[in-house]
Amino acid sequence: MTQRVAIFVFDGVEPLDAIGPFEVFYSAEDDNGRALFDVFLAAETTASVTASGGLVMAPRHGFDDMPPVDALLVPGGQGTRPLSKRDDIQAWLRARKATTPLLLSVCTGAQLLAASGLLKGRKTATHWATYDWLLSLEPGADLRRGARYVDNGDIVCSSGVSAGIDMALYIVERLHGPDIAIKTAHAMEYEYWPQGRVTGAA
Repeated sequence: MTQRVAIFVFDGVEPLDAIGPFEVFYSAEDDNGRALFDVFLAAETTASVTASGGLVMAPRHGFDDMPPVDALLVPGGQGTRPLSKRDDIQAWLRARKATTPLLLSVCTGAQLLAASGLLKGRKTATHWATYDWLLSLEPGADLRRGARYVDNGDIVCSSGVSAGIDMALYIVERLHGPDIAIKTAHAMEYEYWPQGRVTGAA
């Protein structure tokens, strides 16, 4: 059965935080060439958002028409700072967490989870330059400094930018086994999987 993955995008999102994992989930196929994931961009509305560097992204769904998903990925970027102060975004993330089996974050996407009260007592990873900010939002987070990604079961966080690709491949491996993850990395010509992984999953 194809699993549905939504990637939350917003003005000021870091492009690779969103598009790196998108490529992983889009590229993952079973041994018969069937797609394993239906991955799409979602935002507050279906209006285009402008990522850092001026890249324009067109969401498939807004909050009002976004279907249930198996996983929701929250990327980082400069736009997370204003979003972390918005009660409506925090409420949406809490509501989605209640109905979504797997919540993922890349970079300062973890700060949005922290601001929403979702990381207390949880293993957490984020960009190395923003550790203090994350702990100011959630002093009770179990911050794993230097980890590429950490797995809490229902919440998986990764550190900055390119680490989101490693995390997404890890999710493919977790759900569909190492052979599929390695095949996906090979299709992407991504040379750093599975060698050299740094993880706080244990």
